[in-house]
Amino acid sequence: MIRPLQAQTREGLDELARESERIVNLILHSSLPRVDIDIQIEDFREACLRRYPGSDDLFEMIYASRFRRIWEQWKSERPHQDETVRSAWEDL
Repeated sequence: MIRPLQAQTREGLDELARESERIVNLILHSSLPRVDIDIQIEDFREACLRRYPGSDDLFEMIYASRFRRIWEQWKSERPHQDETVRSAWEDL
C-alpha cells in the first residue's frame, strides 16, 4: 500500500515528467523561437526549485542538459557566434 507522502511524491515526479515532455515537444514540434522555449524552461526550473528547494544541480543534470542536447540535435536555429544571447538552460 502506498502511503500518502509516497503518493504525493510520486504525483509530484509525474508532474515534472509531464512538464519536461511538454517542453521537449515544444522544441521538436513547434515553431516557437528559442527565446520562448527559454522562458518555458526557466518557468519549469522555478517550479522545480519551489517543489524541491536546493535542487539546482539536479535540474541541470536531468533537465537542462536534456533540453540543450535535444535543441542542438534537432534545431538549426542558433544565435551567431558574435551574438551575446544567453538562455536559462545553457552552461555557465
